[in-house]
Amino acid sequence: MRRILLVFALLFLTHVAHAGGPTIGEVAPVAVGKGRDGKPLTLDQYRGRIVVLTFWASWCGYCLKELPVLDSLQRHAGQVLQVIAVNVQDTPDDYRVMMRQMKHYTLVQSRDSDGGIAKTYDVNSYPNLWIIDREGRVAAHYKGYDEDTLESIIDDINALLRATPASAMPPAAAASGEAG
Repeated sequence: MRRILLVFALLFLTHVAHAGGPTIGEVAPVAVGKGRDGKPLTLDQYRGRIVVLTFWASWCGYCLKELPVLDSLQRHAGQVLQVIAVNVQDTPDDYRVMMRQMKHYTLVQSRDSDGGIAKTYDVNSYPNLWIIDREGRVAAHYKGYDEDTLESIIDDINALLRATPASAMPPAAAASGEAG
């Protein structure tokens, strides 16, 4: 698990930003857009898991590099973590093209067609990543890319993974011993 997080960190260079949106320790806004099936997605659906919530657009080169890494993180983390990729600012046609390209991804894909979800998180630059603890509170917020904070990203995710007792994990994860 640590190896996957290191790969994630090496490809996903970011720095912490705390301006606007929910602050660290606050309950994160629960709405996270609409799933590929058109149904609303909420953080409440993933309560008990650590959530990595990223906002992206097809025109954002860094976002396109980040998504396969986040998908790999999701594949290896299993039930203790849920990655949700929220697409914003793309036209319906661009979004459909991206969804065809990402059809084998295991992370949850969401769409925020009117930008309302991004607005509640005060997302004004991309990529923009939020780490939310198992109780739905913001644990960290990253945007932009900076080599100096790689360890912070790894530390934030690993600290949450270590702090998640087996009793708080979804039943499938607790049974398989997935804890990081």
